[in-house]
Amino acid sequence: MNQGKGIEIFRNDLAGMKKFLESKPQNSYWVVQKYIEKPLLYEGRKFDIRMWAVMTCKGEFYFYKHGYIRTSSDFYSLDSKTNYVHLTNNCLQQFGDKYGAFEEGNTIEFPIFKQYLKQKFPEYDIDLDKHIMGRIKDLMIDSYLAVKSELNPNKRKNCFELLGYDFLIDEDFRVWLIEVNTNPYLGVPNNFIKGLLPKMINDLLEIVLDPCIKPANPLPPRGIFPASYSVEIENQFELLYDEKRKINKRRSYAESIYPIAELIPVPPVAFPLNK
Repeated sequence: MNQGKGIEIFRNDLAGMKKFLESKPQNSYWVVQKYIEKPLLYEGRKFDIRMWAVMTCKGEFYFYKHGYIRTSSDFYSLDSKTNYVHLTNNCLQQFGDKYGAFEEGNTIEFPIFKQYLKQKFPEYDIDLDKHIMGRIKDLMIDSYLAVKSELNPNKRKNCFELLGYDFLIDEDFRVWLIEVNTNPYLGVPNNFIKGLLPKMINDLLEIVLDPCIKPANPLPPRGIFPASYSVEIENQFELLYDEKRKINKRRSYAESIYPIAELIPVPPVAFPLNK
């Protein structure tokens, strides 16, 4: 599934949900997710985080370090029944009357989002890399391991899959995986994405294509470009998992899903009853 296709929202309507499922072919699969009523908001509007990943036929799983924020076109209200408030998919938002009213292409880059977090929540000193990205990587690895045994059943060589991961942050800065998209959106809604996309694709091809077809005119080894050259020194895909090389960057399962200790709920104290 991708581009928001197949997403249905039911508002306190269990009967409607059952009717919807009964209308679908038998043995079809659906994922039921509880709606996150209290998401973290960007300037009063809902947003999600789009990250890219790639899995190869060699059993490697990479995460791209640079993602972006996708924003909704209207202010968030749980009572609102318009999907332009609740779903941040670009393929949906681009048809809204307010598309681009707040941000060009309804997307913002990470540095702007990091600055917003520092200004909006100075008491928590929240940092995207320190408090959010670790959990995002954990969830990406978990999702990959959940399906790894079913991938590439015909053992094809020299194949790969680019994935688009969508994450939501709630009011306590907890990270939730919304969905994983095959054939993710690679459009160019603004100048930021126009600059980011070619770099991602170049790094991707360096991993999946260059080992198979040696470039006729290879670039100089990374690290010796002049300072004016607009190429990252390092490939920005980070290897998160590789069974053959015994690489698994999944953190301990004991790691709290609350990145800010002050926001961890305190369980009620049970007092013994006196006879």
